[in-house]
Amino acid sequence: MNSKITTGIWFIFFGVIILLHNFGVVNFNFYAIFKYWPLIIVAIGANLILQNRKFGTLVTSIINVSICIFLMIIGLTSLEKFSFNKFGNINIENKNDTLGLEQVVSHPFTNDIQEVKLEVSAGATSLFLDSLPSEELIKASSPNGNMGLKLEVTDEEKLTKIELINKIKKDNSSGNTINFALNRNPIWNMEFNIGASSFKGDLSNYKLANLSINSGAASIDLTLGQPQLSVTTIEINTAASSCKINLPKNAACMIENDSFLSGKKFKGLDIKEDNIHKTLNFDTAQNKYIIKISGAANSLSINRF
Repeated sequence: MNSKITTGIWFIFFGVIILLHNFGVVNFNFYAIFKYWPLIIVAIGANLILQNRKFGTLVTSIINVSICIFLMIIGLTSLEKFSFNKFGNINIENKNDTLGLEQVVSHPFTNDIQEVKLEVSAGATSLFLDSLPSEELIKASSPNGNMGLKLEVTDEEKLTKIELINKIKKDNSSGNTINFALNRNPIWNMEFNIGASSFKGDLSNYKLANLSINSGAASIDLTLGQPQLSVTTIEINTAASSCKINLPKNAACMIENDSFLSGKKFKGLDIKEDNIHKTLNFDTAQNKYIIKISGAANSLSINRF
């Protein structure tokens, strides 16, 4: 009983905060509360210690509500800025540094490009990956004049590295959007670092080898086609996020779920072993997906179509 109440408290807290933030009722600083994530471990520990104890449910509820109130105060009052410097990527704090940024960017495709590593970092932005491939290697645009884009491309012997840089001029501006499309010929390795953002992508036409998504307070909606490589690995590390993955019914897939305080709904994965869920054809399929999910306070769903 304790665990259900604890999970319910956290779902209500993050659900209400995200809803109010999305509708502009409050301006919640999700980045400022990330460093307090060990408090979730404290909440779990209290739940384990007080389980089946007299007044355990009451005490656990008080502890979790108190932590939620503390995080709410931090998120509503902190002026700490979102920065990707800790990830070795771009710092978006300097709004005046827009030299060389454009609203539409692209890089040409050549036949000698075999494999690509794409890195995208974004905060308070909606990302849309087009289902229709591009004739270019990559083409990206931002219809909002509040955002500038830039591509940094590095060619190595067998790998082309692309970093899609974006900078927001005004933090309080809404409607920041990046639309991008990729070439379907090369093998793609993708890494997305997003905070307080949404990412909707149709990857069914691309040769996907690896996909890594690191997010906080984000909405993720991915559509995958039949795996085109022997193994496609997808790693999703999220906190307080909604994650939906759409898979073809006969696509072979295995999910390793290490998230906690999270709701999950996995359709069509009939074999369950501890935290591992597999399709019946996973072991015999030539091409397959391996999806690794970790994090806390998330809503996770796998849909088959």
